Amino acid sequence: MQQVQGRLIKSLSFSRLPLSLPPASSSTLQRFSSSHPKGVAKVVLKKGKTQLFKDGSPMVYSGAVDRIIGRPPPKTGDIVLVADGTEKPIGWGLYNSVSMFCVRLMQLEEEAARDPSCVLDMEKLLETRINAAIELRRGLGLPSATTNAYRLVNSEGDRLSGLIVDVFGDLAVVASSAAWVEKYKSQVKACIRSIDEINHIHWRPSVEILKEEGVDASHLKELHPSTCPQRTKVTENGISYAISLEGQKTGFYADQRENRMFLSTISNGRKVLDICCYSGGFSLNAVKRGALSVTGVDTSLPAIELARENIALNNLDPGKISFLKEDANAFMKAALSRNESWDIVILDPPKLAPSKKGAASMAGRKITVVREAGAACDHPIDPSYPEGAYLSNVLLRVL
Repeated sequence: MQQVQGRLIKSLSFSRLPLSLPPASSSTLQRFSSSHPKGVAKVVLKKGKTQLFKDGSPMVYSGAVDRIIGRPPPKTGDIVLVADGTEKPIGWGLYNSVSMFCVRLMQLEEEAARDPSCVLDMEKLLETRINAAIELRRGLGLPSATTNAYRLVNSEGDRLSGLIVDVFGDLAVVASSAAWVEKYKSQVKACIRSIDEINHIHWRPSVEILKEEGVDASHLKELHPSTCPQRTKVTENGISYAISLEGQKTGFYADQRENRMFLSTISNGRKVLDICCYSGGFSLNAVKRGALSVTGVDTSLPAIELARENIALNNLDPGKISFLKEDANAFMKAALSRNESWDIVILDPPKLAPSKKGAASMAGRKITVVREAGAACDHPIDPSYPEGAYLSNVLLRVL
């Protein structure tokens, strides 16, 4: 699956490159690196590991590395060449001396040969990739009169591994989860400031992940107090949302836009339960498009308060939608004891293993989702409904 994803990313990326003359017989990267004033270290891959990265996998894990050539050795954030076993470069990227991902690949040899303007130049590459991301979203109609909340940069999806940028009206929230993003912070901000609609930038480092990247947590604090507003309002698919930047991730799950729109098309006349509802994105779409009733459940009081604020913001009938601060497991056990059921259940829980330590604690345990549609419902599943959209009872069990 990783190889398939890598090939897809690679094919999409190459489709955006301008046509040019065939590359010269010698390596473009080798020529550029030989004239680099500071010299460029070379990360040589083990035998049999090269093809995975040629196919587009963006992160070179430490177990794939055979040796590093360069004196002094490269430091975290340095530009390095990535080479096959014969020491022939296949691409270049940014090095990390402590992360399990020792290189985040930025450009392959074929790309460098087609368009050498960004070779070994991270500032130029940032500008090029972010501009490409802007044009891609504009081609998809973002932003628009009905939607001004969207993901502008989607990490590996836009060939900038570790960088996410979400746009909320005139505010951009940057989620940084790689050491190189922190190193090029000023350049990232400069690229985003160049966007006409953006007036504010909120920098949000993923502290725990960055610690694993070797970044000193004390360096993640802003040197100057931020003038960025901590709350804003946006529109998505014609529905208004209050957003708090103190909430989870970037403050709003813009990447769920299409799923929320889909839910709105199947909610008319249905009874809906939204587990882990956060600020009510799915719930609002359901009731706005004719759901008989909607119940949202979340353990976060600030999230529930935002969700309730969003009811008033959209002039919705509070008799048809309610938000409860309650533990999801406790709520579902109580509902099961009451033999209560819903036509549609949305279950979008937080990640189970937020860190390496958490992931390790999950080892040897099995997660199963038991679907019992119709078991506690007065009517069976309608086979005309899209699969997965119509759940009468969902049990999440960690064994």
